[in-house]
Amino acid sequence: MKKLVQLQTARRLKTLDREVGLAARRPKDPEAIHDLRVSIRRLRQELNVFEEWLKPGPAKRIRGNLKKLMERCAAVRNCDIALEVLQAAGCQSPKLASGLEKDRRRARAELADKLTSWRKEDRVGRWRGDLRVAHSAPKHSVEETARRVLPAMVTDLFRAGREAARPSSTHERMHRLRLEAKRVRYTLELFAQVYGTKTKPILESLKTLQDKLGAINDCATTLEMIRRDREAAAAVQRLAGERETAFREHWKQHFGPRERIRWKAVLHTADGKK
Repeated sequence: MKKLVQLQTARRLKTLDREVGLAARRPKDPEAIHDLRVSIRRLRQELNVFEEWLKPGPAKRIRGNLKKLMERCAAVRNCDIALEVLQAAGCQSPKLASGLEKDRRRARAELADKLTSWRKEDRVGRWRGDLRVAHSAPKHSVEETARRVLPAMVTDLFRAGREAARPSSTHERMHRLRLEAKRVRYTLELFAQVYGTKTKPILESLKTLQDKLGAINDCATTLEMIRRDREAAAAVQRLAGERETAFREHWKQHFGPRERIRWKAVLHTADGKK
């Protein structure tokens, strides 16, 4: 287990360092910002899952740093999302678009300053020495840890999904499900060595679920930014309703009791075999 923690920490730090560099060089590229956000989420989830194995002081400080960088990224990403959603909703408002473009330029400049600072300080590089396995780390095996962590997470995921898929559900519940899906997916990736290809269908299902929930969350984010424009807000609400219907149908078709039982059966078979 200690070797896995060291390996995955090194991999996720390397990915984060690369994405910080790419976003710093291409601050106007939405995909670069998106990829940076994903790398931050993956590292944060690893720090949460492997909390027992890492020294608590540095891990806590690093989580705080990642949260602040994520907030800078979100300020840019939210503007990109709002412009995309307004277009998808068929809303043409030069005034709204102009305001969002102005906010995006300001957010990009603030993010670029932050990324430049990180690179000058080689912040991610210094974290490699900070994120070391603690001497008091548990002596569980990788397989034991996977069986202890993942089935319980799947239980939480399906419980959140049943609540989110109800006709009377709220954006908050759907957003909660989206976060649960990310946690399961990114955690499952950490334990790939004990499942091999057996979890590929689960990962694909989680990715599709995230996309559908993300589309709904994009509408909710946009509504917060444009709520004073009644015509635009009404158009986005209609789009959100269509996306919510699509999500509920998808959940009904692909996340029933049989799938929950099948997923948990697969996750209980962590044995290191491909």
